[in-house]
Amino acid sequence: MTVRNWITKLLKRSNKVEQAFYVSERDKGDYSNLHVHMLIDTNTDMTYKEVKYGLGNISVGDYQPVYDSEQVCKYVSKHIGKDVDYDIVFKS
Repeated sequence: MTVRNWITKLLKRSNKVEQAFYVSERDKGDYSNLHVHMLIDTNTDMTYKEVKYGLGNISVGDYQPVYDSEQVCKYVSKHIGKDVDYDIVFKS
């Protein structure tokens, strides 16, 4: 299942999610492996369980609210322009 499918599922399953941005990038230790950074915009707080369920019960590693939007945006977008997949998806 692709990241786009996870986000589509999340947008359908949750009335809290307004939009989501993701970047899928290569792991440092194993270039054949990928990991994903997601920024999920909600209209209210979501629990870890709600996010995990919304994405289809996939493995969700680090989950935390964003307190410094500038720093987190720099971190998740650091590989844009290289060989990464990224997109922003809005609730329709």
